[in-house]
Amino acid sequence: MKPILIIGGYGTFGSQVASALASRGLPVVVAGRDRRRAEEFARTLGADHRGTSLDLRQRESISAALREQPVVVNCAGPFRHFDPALLEACLDQECHYADIADDRHYCGLVRRFGERFAAKSLAAVYGCSSLPGISGALGLKLQDSRKPRDGSPWACRVTLFIGNDNPKGLAAVSSLVEGLGKPIEAPQGTLRCFHDREVVPLPPPFGRRVVFNFDSPEYDLFPSLLGVRNVRVKVGFELTVGSYIMHLLARFGLNYRAWHAKWITRSGQFLRGWGCAGGAVMTELFSSDGTTSRATMLSHTEGQRMAAWPCVLTAEALAKSQPNRVGACTAYEFLGAEPMLMQMTGAGFELHYSN
Repeated sequence: MKPILIIGGYGTFGSQVASALASRGLPVVVAGRDRRRAEEFARTLGADHRGTSLDLRQRESISAALREQPVVVNCAGPFRHFDPALLEACLDQECHYADIADDRHYCGLVRRFGERFAAKSLAAVYGCSSLPGISGALGLKLQDSRKPRDGSPWACRVTLFIGNDNPKGLAAVSSLVEGLGKPIEAPQGTLRCFHDREVVPLPPPFGRRVVFNFDSPEYDLFPSLLGVRNVRVKVGFELTVGSYIMHLLARFGLNYRAWHAKWITRSGQFLRGWGCAGGAVMTELFSSDGTTSRATMLSHTEGQRMAAWPCVLTAEALAKSQPNRVGACTAYEFLGAEPMLMQMTGAGFELHYSN
């Protein structure tokens, strides 16, 4: 079996994906701008794995790295800054593509490439992470479990909860900070990132948590997927004061500079060891008859591993067989919502339902 190329493979989430695939017997190539770091991390995975250099800012570097690669997994970021160069290279080299993107603009870009990937019998699977991968699978599970007498859903709320002891990657922090206070175009109107405080009821051990608005692909995907006309995506941190700090920055305006994200990332490192390294994704459907149904996937201690697992399952499926679905699609469309959730519970993550 040819190895899977993982771009950003020594980063916060890329290392999770690479380690999981290696543990499942799939060879990987760890790629990044720093060849030394890529090779060092690949050595920790075993003799069947290697590291290489790849700079997404240079088209020649992309083409050279993708040559004769059957599957390319993009775990780099921030995704909002990417142009179509990697997608074009995947088409040229005839590689399947997967990513962990939760950036709305980039996911839309992948969808626009869907017909071109389908024409070459290639899959481009985007959003293979908490948002929208896990949240979408949970929403479809709720929809399938609804009884005929239940009122039709009119609204959906998605919550991403992040434990404090999870490592904070610079790309993820940069993506968050850049969006603070920016407008979010939702089906029901314009929202603002990290405005509109709400309290959500997460299952134990997390309980009730303060959350704020977040921009994510669900605003584009869920109206047709779940038949709702109101979509809210929320994010909250275990350290509640951290959520409020982001809220204040969003309310009073932040003239974003790159050093802001670096400072926040470094500050977060000083707080490591407090709280948990768990996390949760919850999808709620609010019905016209006043009822609410909830589905939550959570991990007490491995929140980032949980977030990476849809990408692990997608990359493994692409590497082992010709995909049944080609073109652009989400992880829950590619894997199937029910099989994906079953494989995640089999990997040790908890699935909770409530009505």
